[in-house]
Amino acid sequence: MKKYISTFYKKAIIGVMTLLLFLPVGCGLDEDVYSVYTPETFYTSDEAVLSSLSGVYRNFALITGMGIEYRVLELPADQVILHGKIQGWWQNAESEQLMEHEWDASHAYFTTTYNTFFNTVGQANGLIASLEASPMEDIDGPLAELKALRAYAYFFLMDLFGNVPIFLESKVDPNNLPQQNSRSEVFAFVVAELQEAAELLPSATTVGGEYYGRLTKEAVYSLLSTVYLNGEVYTGTPYNAEAIEYANKVINSGAYSLLPNYFDNFAPNNERNNEFIFGGVYTPNVPGGIGQPFVQKVLPGIGGGLFGLPYTPQNGFGTRPSIEQLYQEGDDRKDMFLSHGELKDPRTGETVMVERIVPDNNSQLYDPETSSLGPVPYEIIPATGIRNQPMNAGIKWIKWQLDPNTNGGNAGNDVAFIRYADVILTKAEALARQGDLDAALVLINDIRRRSDAAPLTSITLDDILDERGRELAFEMTRRRDLIRFGKFTDAWEFKEESEPFRTIFPIPRTAIDANPNLEQNPGY
Repeated sequence: MKKYISTFYKKAIIGVMTLLLFLPVGCGLDEDVYSVYTPETFYTSDEAVLSSLSGVYRNFALITGMGIEYRVLELPADQVILHGKIQGWWQNAESEQLMEHEWDASHAYFTTTYNTFFNTVGQANGLIASLEASPMEDIDGPLAELKALRAYAYFFLMDLFGNVPIFLESKVDPNNLPQQNSRSEVFAFVVAELQEAAELLPSATTVGGEYYGRLTKEAVYSLLSTVYLNGEVYTGTPYNAEAIEYANKVINSGAYSLLPNYFDNFAPNNERNNEFIFGGVYTPNVPGGIGQPFVQKVLPGIGGGLFGLPYTPQNGFGTRPSIEQLYQEGDDRKDMFLSHGELKDPRTGETVMVERIVPDNNSQLYDPETSSLGPVPYEIIPATGIRNQPMNAGIKWIKWQLDPNTNGGNAGNDVAFIRYADVILTKAEALARQGDLDAALVLINDIRRRSDAAPLTSITLDDILDERGRELAFEMTRRRDLIRFGKFTDAWEFKEESEPFRTIFPIPRTAIDANPNLEQNPGY
């Protein structure tokens, strides 16, 4: 990454530690404010403002670390899976309940995720109040960024938990706890905040590379298009025309384009590419920087330098056979999968040779100079469930490419929340929902053509869901997509059909216990 981005995220430490810190109580906000600076003394320069902003941006970057929030976003859907291992690795009730749709309001992952997004809301609230109280005059842009980031956090809260409090103050009065808002009210708030912010933010066509990683006008338009596409789920009213309107604002800006090579989106040096609209920026090799562990947590457990990496992968996340089967032969995107059969080195295409396959522990690469066992080819076998699986069971994937400069297991590939391809697919779906399948087909084939997938001659809505699944696999959109298409509660591998109320998660029990104004979602 460039020096500016490194500095941008190092300043997150300042923004978090020296400004307003909010800890979750009930609605996710604390009544106390801790600060060694006052607005009058801290906000005296653009640099100070940037340090505050970077802390909020960092919150979103941490979501894609395959920790609890990523699991809440992905494991209840049909793409990402955790196969618990024979010796107990990766086997825990929380993940199993997500995959089998058997959670309740005491699920610890929901508590963490609810608090994560409300912490972001609280931090943004405090920073907005401090900025407004500062002597600085030109604060419209930073305020718009903070309000858009807060709205994005509320989008996740609305999407995951439904009815949540809209709270915009810098402090919570414990004697007057926040009231719960309906999902429709949160939707209207998110839309209004994003629309207002977009008018005050710079266009991606006018800012330079130093602005990379921050919200532009087009990034907020992209968020609005996504919010509107899902609007019928949240409110009961379709907003397809609005989804098309905001997608067109992004498309017609000329700020973005599809990269010629699909996998360039996921390369180690993928910063500032023409398809990346907004997401997490990772700088693991600078002090205070963070990295993302997609490769570390996915690859098979083979020690000794698998694929030239300086660590033994953790053999965690994989996928189901039905997801790989979505792709036709010849579709470049299918190359991300490490399929059943002999494991191939993606750099050379050669079979990976190990001393022996160890069903209940890590295997070791065969070294002709030091190994006394082997060589035998490492073979990936089909998984038979989500519990007690051999170490070599289950399809793996490498979508974010191998980073030769990985710091431990932390890589520098940036991870997009929204890519330009998603905007095109959003417009295609909204057009199809309005009945214009011909126009939607053109856009879908634009996406397919980039990956050498054979063009379709006609489409249905289900075809569009499948194309979203192919293009955006593992990118934190699948749960929303399945819900929007009415398929989230269907049965799939290792999951039976589930109840309709599962499309919304429960309000965490800890939040309800702390705030009597909160009412639990139906079914819980």
